[in-house]
Amino acid sequence: MFHYILIFTLGLFLAALSAVGQLAFGATDSQQWGQFFSASLEHARIYIVSLFVAHISILGLSASAGRLKLLDLPDNNRKVHTEAKPLVGGLGIIAGVLVAMLLFFPIVKYISLIISILLILGVGVLDDRFDISFKWRFIVQIIATVITIHYFPGMNLRSFGNLLGFGPIETGLLVVPVTIFCTLGVINAVNMIDGLDGLAGTTALLAFVAFAVLAWLNDMPAFMLLSLAFAGALAAFLRFNWHPSKLFMGDAGSMTLGFVLAFFAVQLTQKPDSSVSPVVALIVLAIPVTDTLTVMTKRMMNGKSPFEPDKTHFHHILRDMGFGHAGVVLIIMSLSTLFSLLAIAGTLFQIPDYLLFGVFCCWFLFYFISSSTMRGLFSGIRLLKQQYP
Repeated sequence: MFHYILIFTLGLFLAALSAVGQLAFGATDSQQWGQFFSASLEHARIYIVSLFVAHISILGLSASAGRLKLLDLPDNNRKVHTEAKPLVGGLGIIAGVLVAMLLFFPIVKYISLIISILLILGVGVLDDRFDISFKWRFIVQIIATVITIHYFPGMNLRSFGNLLGFGPIETGLLVVPVTIFCTLGVINAVNMIDGLDGLAGTTALLAFVAFAVLAWLNDMPAFMLLSLAFAGALAAFLRFNWHPSKLFMGDAGSMTLGFVLAFFAVQLTQKPDSSVSPVVALIVLAIPVTDTLTVMTKRMMNGKSPFEPDKTHFHHILRDMGFGHAGVVLIIMSLSTLFSLLAIAGTLFQIPDYLLFGVFCCWFLFYFISSSTMRGLFSGIRLLKQQYP
């Protein structure tokens, strides 16, 4: 029951926030209360439609998962689950979002984004069905990114901000390859964190909520509403994905969500005169990005492919320490929430980019050393486990 109350409250919060945003974008005092309630109801429809369509889609797809051969089979090695689970959550999430976009958004404006989403969703489904090579996944991810770069205004990572305190770091002639590289990095970071019930869905949901607040602060109401659609669809998915889960989002879901989160990160930070700096988006995504960088670096240090699966991710380490599914998700969700709050505070109080980047670098080094020595962060977590078993 708590999960349902949380999902409902989240929808009301986002709808109210977007309504407040609309008031801030031009309403007069005499109009405020009437427009607030009207806008709240209108924006709540986006959340509810996305949630409802995603829920119905997931139910229907789950019944057909066996026939479609979209099942994740246990391997008694890297995977945690012990029985076959449908890999249809991602399809349901995107179905909910796309229906909401068709009903409430100017579809022509978003057509390149939708095409890119469908491309990544399609290759994700093929990967879930046939376990295709990562090279083919990368090719489609690059094509999808290039489409949005060329056909969606603002999808160019032109600047990293003042990361070092010596002025903005511009990408210049390398803007396209840098945008592609960073987008693929986020896609695969979200994909790699999808290892426990509710983990990737919760991480993505928190990121979309943070981006919704940042879009509000940055005077970008359309992206607030798009965050509503993704939050609603993810809330529906988490209904089926809380431990013990009935199904997974699959690579189709995790890669598509990663792509959209990268899209949001670029759009919010590269707007002219944006109040949201690029390092703020990095802070929002700090947990999956840090985990992926650490795991891939260690694999290469050990002479392995950076894409070779193993059990060295953050959630695997916590599981080996004796935490259950819920405990692992709670720990990672708490850290993600702290970083999201830091990103929002950094924007509100205009904390310099180099200070926020310093925080990220310190966190990365702290986590990298801790995961190598099983001290530091994990000593603190172990102590908490002893104090509150």
